[in-house]
Amino acid sequence: MSSRESGSVDGGSGRGGHLADVLPMDRTAIESLSWALGTRVTREDDATCLLEVSDRSTASALAVFEATEYTYVVRFRTPVGREKFFGVAAVDLRSMLIDLLDQPEWELDRGGLDPI
Repeated sequence: MSSRESGSVDGGSGRGGHLADVLPMDRTAIESLSWALGTRVTREDDATCLLEVSDRSTASALAVFEATEYTYVVRFRTPVGREKFFGVAAVDLRSMLIDLLDQPEWELDRGGLDPI
């Protein structure tokens, strides 16, 4: 089960507000996933993390996993260790990640944009 991420939530970022306030993600382009579904997709034996980035200033991290040919699951880990999962269409994700990596506080830890 999933729901559209539209309300104000505290993602544990210390900033309050919506995930899009922390990350350059178009609110209309992300689909909130349940923790159970996100965990199942990202922790299966065949799950491959394609990219992982972190914000050293807040200890936040973002990881990208391919779910289908057209959809990715994005795992956002808050500074306090909470995990939030989002479904993002392939056509939207790459530009979001480019914007994210253009911000000086975000650093690439693993992988890259090539497979995305």
